[in-house]
Amino acid sequence: MFKDFNFKLIVIEALLDKEPAFEQELAALKEQFTTQYEWYEDMKPIPQIMTYLQNLELSKKDLLKVDYLCFDGGNEIYHIIQPDWDGEDDLFDVTSVEGFEQLPNLMTVDYLSMAEPEVLEPLRAAGITVE
Repeated sequence: MFKDFNFKLIVIEALLDKEPAFEQELAALKEQFTTQYEWYEDMKPIPQIMTYLQNLELSKKDLLKVDYLCFDGGNEIYHIIQPDWDGEDDLFDVTSVEGFEQLPNLMTVDYLSMAEPEVLEPLRAAGITVE
């Protein structure tokens, strides 16, 4: 669906407050695994959540809901995957936005971090506003 898993995470982030089809499953995983997380000891992604998100098939209905993306190290999705992630490494950096064409209603992208500026050029070339 998307060449870069980290770009998929940004798409998932955009859906978190839009009642996506996967909302209940992700909430259950978050509840199950983040309550057992050893803060500041593990310092790595929770494997069960990471695997779930890697295998998650986003529905066309959900993809149609995405009109805005935010590239920011403070995104909630990163703290679901690794609750104590401090943003000081490149674990979630995006290297490609290939597949963005599957987001037909995407209009705006806020770029704060998480990618080199040139990675976003295909979005600009497609007429999507990148701020």
